[in-house]
Amino acid sequence: MNSESKIFTIYTSRFILRLLTEVDVTEKYLSWFKNLETKKYVVTASEMLGLEKLKDYVRKRTNRNDVLFWGIFEKETNVHIGNVKYEPIDSEKGFAVMGILIGDVSYRGKGVSGEVIKATSSFLKENKNIKQIILGVHRQNHMAIKAYGKLGFRNQDTNFINNSDSNVLTMVLSLND
Repeated sequence: MNSESKIFTIYTSRFILRLLTEVDVTEKYLSWFKNLETKKYVVTASEMLGLEKLKDYVRKRTNRNDVLFWGIFEKETNVHIGNVKYEPIDSEKGFAVMGILIGDVSYRGKGVSGEVIKATSSFLKENKNIKQIILGVHRQNHMAIKAYGKLGFRNQDTNFINNSDSNVLTMVLSLND
């Protein structure tokens, strides 16, 4: 792990969040996009058709000032269970657009997203001057909408996310509260 990666590493009670690299792109990671639930709710899932495409996706987001793409690793076992990505991050306007995937289905519904979002949003507020986290969620993904609501996200139209799909609900978390 290089020194820049260490700066962006976050520790929570159960997880280590560290910047993803091509080394993290494995068959297991690729398999997450074949899960029916993932395909249904993750817009880019259908684009992840092979290891090379997925490696390219990760590579294109490495070392960019407007992207932080963390892998979520179980602290005790170092097993990669998911990712959280902020793209774009706009420090001048004070917002970041978030996407999260808990790829390992055995970790879904266990508070992983909440723990990870709290830690990363705090990091972004303190280090990148972020005041709002914005996400798009499929209207039928009721579990996610409920979980985001518990974290303080509210339904809100915004110009910071492409919301041409009527099935996508835009939610915003204010970090000023």
